[in-house]
Amino acid sequence: MKRRTFLRSAAAGAAATPFVLNGIPTLAKSPLKFLSQLPTVQDDNNILIVIQLFGGNDGINTLPPLDDPNYTTLRPNIACVKANCWSDNSIPSTYFHPGLSNGSTSGDHGGLASLMLHGDLAIVRNVGYPLPNLSHFRSTDIWLSGINDANPNDLLDTGWIGRYLSAKYPNFPASLPDDPLAIQFGGFSLALQAKVGRMGIEVGDPTKQQGVSSSLNTLDLASAGTAYANEYAFVADIASRSDKYAQRVKDTYAAGKALLKGQYSNDSFGTQMANCAALIAGGMQTKVYYTSLGGFDTHVSQAQQGDGTIGLHNTLLSSLSNGIYQFMNDMIRLNLAHRIVGMTVSEFGRRPSENGSFGTDHGAGGVQFIFGTQVNSGIFGQQFDLSNLDENQNLSYQIDYRSVYLDVLTAWFGMTLADAKATLKTGLSGEADAEVDLLGPIAVIKQQSGGVATSKPAELPFEITANYPNPFTTSTTLVINVPSEASVALDITNMNGDRVADVFSQTLGVGEHRVPLSLDLPSGFYIVRARSSIGVVTKMIQCVR
Repeated sequence: MKRRTFLRSAAAGAAATPFVLNGIPTLAKSPLKFLSQLPTVQDDNNILIVIQLFGGNDGINTLPPLDDPNYTTLRPNIACVKANCWSDNSIPSTYFHPGLSNGSTSGDHGGLASLMLHGDLAIVRNVGYPLPNLSHFRSTDIWLSGINDANPNDLLDTGWIGRYLSAKYPNFPASLPDDPLAIQFGGFSLALQAKVGRMGIEVGDPTKQQGVSSSLNTLDLASAGTAYANEYAFVADIASRSDKYAQRVKDTYAAGKALLKGQYSNDSFGTQMANCAALIAGGMQTKVYYTSLGGFDTHVSQAQQGDGTIGLHNTLLSSLSNGIYQFMNDMIRLNLAHRIVGMTVSEFGRRPSENGSFGTDHGAGGVQFIFGTQVNSGIFGQQFDLSNLDENQNLSYQIDYRSVYLDVLTAWFGMTLADAKATLKTGLSGEADAEVDLLGPIAVIKQQSGGVATSKPAELPFEITANYPNPFTTSTTLVINVPSEASVALDITNMNGDRVADVFSQTLGVGEHRVPLSLDLPSGFYIVRARSSIGVVTKMIQCVR
C-alpha cells in the first residue's frame, strides 16, 4: 500500500487519532518525513510570499469544529452553520468557513478550498507559542522577529527573514544586488529588518515608484566625523536603493502586468497580490514579497447573529481567499508556481467563547495557511479541543510557529537545520533560545532537489505530464502518468473555479495514458484536475477560438 493511501484511509477511519511527526499530529495528505534529515537545496530561484493578517484572525471560525457540541455552546450567536461550510471528505471533521470557498459547499468555485482540492494548500492548526502574549504590539513583534520573548524591556529589533537575508548576503547594503532582496507593499515590516538595516524596499504603486533627487545624495559628502554620521549613512542607503530600483520596479511591473489573467478584486489585498504576480511574471528576482490584510481584530460584529458565516470575518476571509487563488492561477499558468511558497501570519487567534458584541476577544487557536505547488497538502495539528481549555479559558497551542519558520528556512531556502535554528536565536532570552533547540520542521514543504522543486514526492509520481496541442481550439490530448493502478476522476474547471466538464471516472492501470478531449469551451484558461487515492494533480490548459 502506498504511504499516501495509508494516511488517507487511516485518517478517515480514526479521526481522533492523527499521526505524529516531530511531536506534531498530522492528517490526510502530510508525508512522514523529517526535513532535518533531508539534503539542503540551492534557493536562488525560490520565492516566499508572506501575508500578514493584522488584528488576530479567529482560527476557530476559520476552520469551525462543527462536530463538537461545545462549539455552539461557546458561540451561540456567531457559530458557523454546517450547511454553508465546505468540507474535504479526505480530512475527517474538518470544515472551511464559506469565505474560503466563495460560499460554495462543493469547493469547486475558487478560493482556498479549491487549492486544497488541487493539492496546493496546507493548513497549520493550533499554531502559537508558549505563554502567549495577548498584546497586539508585543505578539506581533514576537511573530515577526521569530523570538518568543515576552519581556517588554527586551527590544525585538530584527526579524527572522531579515536575519536570514543578512546571513545569505553578508556584503549588503554596501553591495546592492540587481533586484531588491525583499519588497513590501506599504510600510516596512520588522520581519525584514536586520542589524545592517532594512533588507528590502517599500513599494506603494509600482507604476509610480521613484528615486530621489540626485542633489540629496550630496548629504553624505559632509557626514564623516560628525555626530550625524549614522543618520547620513541611513539617508544615503535609502537614496542609493531608491535610485537603483525605481526604474527596475516600474519596468518589470509593466512587463508582468500584461501577462496576467487573474480576476483580482479591487480591494487593497487583491491589488497587492496582483502587484506580486506582475513583478514575478515580469522577471523581478526578489526573494521575499510581504503583503498584508487588516481588520481581523473582530471584537464587534465579527458575524451576524445566528450565522457565523455572514459578516466582517466572511468579508476578510473572502478577500484573502480570492487574492491567493487568483495569484496561484496566474503563477500556474505562467509556469512559475514551482518557485513560490506563500504563508499567512497573524499575531494570535481569538477566545473560544463569543463576547456580548457578536465578536471575539484576543485569544489563541491560530491558523496558518501555507500555499503553493510545493507544499505537502493537508492539515497539520489536531482539531480544536474546546473541552480542555487552559486556566484563562483559552485554547492551548499545539504547534510552535517557529517550526513553520524552520520549514521555510531549511526546505525552501536551503539552510541547514543548525543554521536555521541559529537564525531564530539572538541571545536576548536564554529561555527562548532553549525552546528553539527543542523544535524541528514539520514537513509542511516538499523536499526540494538541486534547487529545482520536485513536482510531487518521489514515491508518488502521479502527474499530468502534457497536453497537445496547447493552446487548442476544440480538441486536445492529455498525457497522464499513473504509478499504480488507481481509480481516477478527471474534471475541468474555469479560472473562477466553476466546474465546466466531468471527463471520466474510471480505473487506470500502471503507465502512461493518453486521453483525447473534445471540448466546446469559450476562449480562456482552464484547470484539468485528476483525483485519485494516490493524489490530486492539476494542469493548466488554454482554449483559443
